[in-house]
Amino acid sequence: MSAPPIASSLLAWLLTYLIHSTVLLGVAWLVTRRRRLEPAAVEVLWKVALVAGLVTGTIQSRLQLGTHTAVTLPAAASPAAPIVREPATVPSNESPVGTTGTTSPTSRTSTTSAALRAALPLLTVLLWAAVALGSSLYYVARRLILVGRLADRRTVSDGPLAATLAELQRTTGYRRRVQLTMARTISSPVALGLSEICVPELALSDLGAEQQRSMLAHELAHLARRDSLWLAGASLVERCFFFQPLNRLARRELETTAEYLSDEWAMRKTGSAVALAKCLATVAEWIQASPLGVPVAGLAERRSLLVSRISRLLDDARVSNPASRRGWAVAAALSVAATIAAAPRVSQGVAGEASPPVPHSAMRRGGTATTEDTTVVRALIARLKDENAGVRGAAARSLGRLGDPRAVPPLIDVLADSDGEVRSAAVEALADLGDARAIGPIAGLLKDPVADVKRNALDALSHFDRGVPTAPVLALLEDPNADVRHQAIELLDHLHARSATGAVARLIHDPSPDVRHSAVATLGNLGAQSAAPAITEALSDANADVREAALGALDDLKAPIAEATLVNLMKDPSADVRQRAAHLAGERSVVAAIPQLRRLIDDPRGDVREGATEALGHIADPAARQALQAALQSPDPRVRRAAAEALGQDP
Repeated sequence: MSAPPIASSLLAWLLTYLIHSTVLLGVAWLVTRRRRLEPAAVEVLWKVALVAGLVTGTIQSRLQLGTHTAVTLPAAASPAAPIVREPATVPSNESPVGTTGTTSPTSRTSTTSAALRAALPLLTVLLWAAVALGSSLYYVARRLILVGRLADRRTVSDGPLAATLAELQRTTGYRRRVQLTMARTISSPVALGLSEICVPELALSDLGAEQQRSMLAHELAHLARRDSLWLAGASLVERCFFFQPLNRLARRELETTAEYLSDEWAMRKTGSAVALAKCLATVAEWIQASPLGVPVAGLAERRSLLVSRISRLLDDARVSNPASRRGWAVAAALSVAATIAAAPRVSQGVAGEASPPVPHSAMRRGGTATTEDTTVVRALIARLKDENAGVRGAAARSLGRLGDPRAVPPLIDVLADSDGEVRSAAVEALADLGDARAIGPIAGLLKDPVADVKRNALDALSHFDRGVPTAPVLALLEDPNADVRHQAIELLDHLHARSATGAVARLIHDPSPDVRHSAVATLGNLGAQSAAPAITEALSDANADVREAALGALDDLKAPIAEATLVNLMKDPSADVRQRAAHLAGERSVVAAIPQLRRLIDDPRGDVREGATEALGHIADPAARQALQAALQSPDPRVRRAAAEALGQDP
């Protein structure tokens, strides 16, 4: 059995990629760590290093470049010739009986070893392909989950946000079409694909006009820079070439520089760094944990960056110098050329020929990446015991970014550090590593005296789908800190802990509106039919978001809602509540709601008008048909379109 030539060639290419990418990414890491470079220069170095590693080996092979440090994979030798015993010398008058040739046991062992060596490249490539495919499919599945979570987003085509976006496109010269959407399932604005900006509903109520303009400018910058494509590509490279740990670091650095450079772009186009800084601070208050699960181009998806971004915005020396970026681009190109010319290349051995033994020096060079990475990890682990708390925290965060599982046990030890910020940093690092060994120790911090540590521990546990104990999380539902209670509810929702229904239902009357909102939404997600009466009480909550969440939860549970209550909610001061109530009235064919739905056709909010028209189309009653006919005369084209479509369908 011998490996197909393509398997040996692919294995040689993968090993060449490992060597070249280690050189390129290692240089990028050293340069960006030892020099304070502008984000634009840092981005150039990391992008070139990430992409060049994929092509330098191929270029070397196509140009037939031989380097002094080239390594040749040993080819499978031809099967050894059977060893035949020489027949014994016998007298001429005797027959040579019993002297026929036989194959020795040594021959059979040699043949078996040769076959195993021949099959090794194929087995290695198949193992790599299986792991790479599984990891990539997991990433694709997480992207599909993201799409599902944003399925209820609605298009924003009129109103102040849409007008602001249109004005930004005109002033910045951005010519491509941009779709603006709004969703209630996200806490931070994000740029989706190449042409969509999705903002949370809180952006309308909690941000001023200047802050909204800065927020949209930041997301428009992500679209202009095509950050979504870069992050998706970097994530796939990280998963396909999982054996190169520096790819993860490169992807994280690209996320960071994307945010810095989008901040710069937004500041240049709007001329207001202060408004963007205030916007970032406000969005930080909304975020408890990133709900998206995959790297995206968003205003504040990485909360740990917010402080440095705000400081940088308020710093006078924040704009990148184009000349500096061009200079580093030239330096990066020269590094790629040097890698092609001088870096080792692994080539396939020739079948049937004995391959020369690999020199010991070449073996050391092949292990350079592992040795260098090990040195960095060991140095950072040593700094976990530094006398300075800031150093300990920085070392912990870096270990989390590097993604080396050897850092898990020492980081678990740091969870007992005397400094709360260091404990929080260790928790964040363990969350990044995603190692199940950390679940128990992190859960132990749910009793920490520092509220921020408890919140970070709850956030970290949300990175795991199984093995998280619910008892200590339930205990935090009575914590004096509202943020801790809110985060505990979110984690129970993530774990789908149906046993927590009663405890969560008691928080519907919590003093904090955020806690009440999360409690109501979680009860709906858990399918807690027994909590329907408590959720119904939340329909009269003082907070509009809670009232809307209660309508959504009762809709999820298919629980009854009094018709009079539904009609009253269609008169709510909050447009979102009115729209949700109108939607439910249509879904449930509430005839008593027709007069109020007819009045909502003239509502000040466009989405409410459209929702009321669509709701009338679901009610099988002559009065609803009359209202739809009247809606055909509405000055709003969306209302006229919805009415026309509804009149052509069976209600």
